[in-house]
Amino acid sequence: SGQGAAGALRAAIDWSQREGHDALVVALPPPSGPAGALEQQPAAWSALKGADSQPLAVARSAIGRSALVRLAVEVWALAPLEGDPRHLLQAHPELVAELLVASEEVTPQGGLEAPPATDHGAGGHPAGDPATTQETALAASSLADSSPAASSLFGWEEPPASSKASGASTEEAGEGDARVHASGSSEADRVLVGALLGRRPAGEFTVVLRDRDGAPVVIENAPFLDDGTPMPTRYWLVGRREAEAVGRLEAAGGVRRATEEVPAELVEAAHARYAAERDLLISKEHRGPRPTGGVGGTRTGVKCLHAHLAWYLVGGSDPVGRWVAEQLRGRLTGPVAAIDCGTNSTRLLIADPSGATLERKMTITRLGAGVDQTGRLSEEAIGRTVEVLASYRSLMDARGVVAHRATATSATRDAENSEEFFAAAEAVLGRRPELLAGTEEGRLSYLGATRGLPPAEGPYLVVDLGGGSTELVAGGAETAEPAAVVSLDLGCVRVTERFFAEDPPTAAEIEAARRFAHEEVQAAAERLPALRAPRAMVGVAGTVSTLVQLALGLEHYDGAALHHQLISSGEVEKLAAELLGQNVAERRARPGIEAGRADVIAAGALIFAEVMATLDHAEARYSESDILDGLVAELLAAG
Repeated sequence: SGQGAAGALRAAIDWSQREGHDALVVALPPPSGPAGALEQQPAAWSALKGADSQPLAVARSAIGRSALVRLAVEVWALAPLEGDPRHLLQAHPELVAELLVASEEVTPQGGLEAPPATDHGAGGHPAGDPATTQETALAASSLADSSPAASSLFGWEEPPASSKASGASTEEAGEGDARVHASGSSEADRVLVGALLGRRPAGEFTVVLRDRDGAPVVIENAPFLDDGTPMPTRYWLVGRREAEAVGRLEAAGGVRRATEEVPAELVEAAHARYAAERDLLISKEHRGPRPTGGVGGTRTGVKCLHAHLAWYLVGGSDPVGRWVAEQLRGRLTGPVAAIDCGTNSTRLLIADPSGATLERKMTITRLGAGVDQTGRLSEEAIGRTVEVLASYRSLMDARGVVAHRATATSATRDAENSEEFFAAAEAVLGRRPELLAGTEEGRLSYLGATRGLPPAEGPYLVVDLGGGSTELVAGGAETAEPAAVVSLDLGCVRVTERFFAEDPPTAAEIEAARRFAHEEVQAAAERLPALRAPRAMVGVAGTVSTLVQLALGLEHYDGAALHHQLISSGEVEKLAAELLGQNVAERRARPGIEAGRADVIAAGALIFAEVMATLDHAEARYSESDILDGLVAELLAAG
């Protein structure tokens, strides 16, 4: 109790959030007098377990003055940062249910009966059902209707009139409040948002973004307040954590920096879009004052970083909001994204904070076309890839991505003019792509590819067969870290350009390519014997997915149907022979082969067949998860 109790409560909430709980129970001792050891009564735990009609439930005893309080996840954001936690109950009686334990159970020895042997965790509620062999009578009533005497039981003073007003019911508020509820905000949301703002909302709003615990982060305001006053700010940041982070950024000169670093013409265009979208909500019959200005109510420049971030987080095309999110990287909770700029394709994955996929895109851009011969990225290839990156950036903005990583691999490692690509990519993404070493590429591929696979079937050998290189990653028997990682200059684009001059390739060309692939893999296995240890092979990337799709007879790509499907070495050899015997036009006509992959899929099939044969694997499992999933996993872990 007292000043240190708020800190203890916040610590319990932080722990419960990390562990994924949806409620926690805390014991509040009385200001003075005997505690009553209410937390040792099974009946009190039983009562709290079933008290889910209100987000705050208080179990108290008729004897003694202690209390057990159950806090549901939706009110954790209201917990005080300092002072006495009882003020939370005092300020929001409309959210509280009071549970009276009419009698205390006494053991034959005269002591209080102990609770059952369950793991409560740090501040958590019991994991199992408390024993209730001796039922205790409970009386439940709303604390909003409790008498001053009942309130004083916990050492509270009578709430001031202003606190009561903020918790008024719909009936008390009358017609004006009914309009608020018609907009979609519940009374609980109005209380939560009012507490976060420090005042009762004066107009209609809807919570349009919540954190993983259900607490409001962004609200969308109506164009007018209840009294008719124009409301220029459509989106407002109310999340405590987010608002505090932006406040610190502003205090450190964030508005000035944003003004200097975000092009003025982009800011002006954002203001215009914001105003136009808000004005669409106003009836054409409206007469009188109207909201004016753009983000934060201003027509020009940068005024309020909170308003910019709020719009961006809900999908607004706001360059300032994106800039704020980048400055607060690692301190915001929201969707994250990963981009892989490969030799043959450019891919995107956007995931929500739980890791669930929101967007997964693949576009064949052939960034590495000709690099094996010229040592340079062509202007055309850079242009194609950057155009796709710009479209991916738009998708990321529409999802309110708060952190992303973009990587570049084999083609850019080999190109002498890779700086040209990095500069152009940074201009559209806002962050410079990382040039990954082959071993780091392999580690991330392993992390992604083995997600969801049973450890008992491992260790796994992950084969990431790309356009310019192939990564072989062997898992360890007793650790999540790979035991061996190697990156080979053995990709479907590279082999095609180096060996296949004819269409279809001649027998001599095929033999030369096969010998090259075998020697590369054999040499790697001799250097790193751990590559032969894994019992199961997992293949990732476009070549393997295409081969599995062909083996299954699927005419159209279906990631869910392909994920974790098995393909035998015999099937791979058969497909490789078929594809190598066809010209590009014939391959392109086959259902299941993308037009942009038709010229390189034969070489890819040859490489995969040689990897399976050289390392003695009779079958391989395809994984839809790959380096992108590894990048996303690390982003979420860091956040």
